Amino acid sequence: MDRRKELALLRLSDEETDVLLAAVPDEARGECWWLVLPDGTPVPGDGGGGVALLSALRFTRPLGSSLSTLRLSPFVDGADKLLSRSRKQLGWFVPEGSAPRRFP
Repeated sequence: MDRRKELALLRLSDEETDVLLAAVPDEARGECWWLVLPDGTPVPGDGGGGVALLSALRFTRPLGSSLSTLRLSPFVDGADKLLSRSRKQLGWFVPEGSAPRRFP
């Protein structure tokens, strides 16, 4: 998925996840997806994570910076929440099996 190794995908059950999300209460971990910044800061997917993710990846960095400057993170978060309601319908975009485990 990420040729430049700028992004790693980990399951919530992964041991590395416990280390990365140590500051996040257990009950909050499953409420949304999480992005952990290179400095170790966890960002919830429904609390700015979408724009932070776009800003972190080289290909989408200009878009993420623009969205951040325009303070459109709440709209991106809203779109994420809307799309998350349609996971079953959108599931055919994601191949079966576990995600590749890579951590830069």
